[in-house]
Amino acid sequence: MKLSELLKQQPTDENIQHLLFEGMDYNGENADLIMVLGSRKACDYRVPEAVRLYNEGKAPLILLSGGQMQETSLGVMAEWESMKIAALASGVPEGDILTEKLSKNTAENFMFSCKLLAGCYPQCAKIILVTTAYHQRRAMCTAKKFMPGYDIIPCPVQKGSAAKENWYKTNKGRQTVLDEWQKLSYYIRKGIFQDTEL
Repeated sequence: MKLSELLKQQPTDENIQHLLFEGMDYNGENADLIMVLGSRKACDYRVPEAVRLYNEGKAPLILLSGGQMQETSLGVMAEWESMKIAALASGVPEGDILTEKLSKNTAENFMFSCKLLAGCYPQCAKIILVTTAYHQRRAMCTAKKFMPGYDIIPCPVQKGSAAKENWYKTNKGRQTVLDEWQKLSYYIRKGIFQDTEL
């Protein structure tokens, strides 16, 4: 089934689970780079996952992508800055951290990161993509559009009220995944990324 076909159906629990979570698990593969997408809470749970992968030797570098100013747990600052502070505090050497500072949304995360890597790390071919579990499908589809020359490996972070195992248990979790359903529909309608098989 294609992504667009599923999005035309009702967002039942089964359809949401299939759309957002199925086939998105990390397979343990090594890569050239770990890429972390910014958010308000990225320094709290996405960065720790990236640090864990880095410490396990899954990739030698971490790219922190996000220029949006946010109210983070470290104060009001750019996403990349809060993530870098968290990564450094976790023991990642500054020389192993790349920062993309311009992006304001998911599409721009990949547009600007692609340009950055082409300039400073042209030999990079394989990327582990770390983001929140419910966001992983949209992130993967967007990455394929704006970073077509890279092999992108999903690594969803299962934290918060909208994780794979608990999103249906609270109104907050349900609202989060329904919002993501709408965002995927919008991205397809606007042609931000191409339709794809699920």
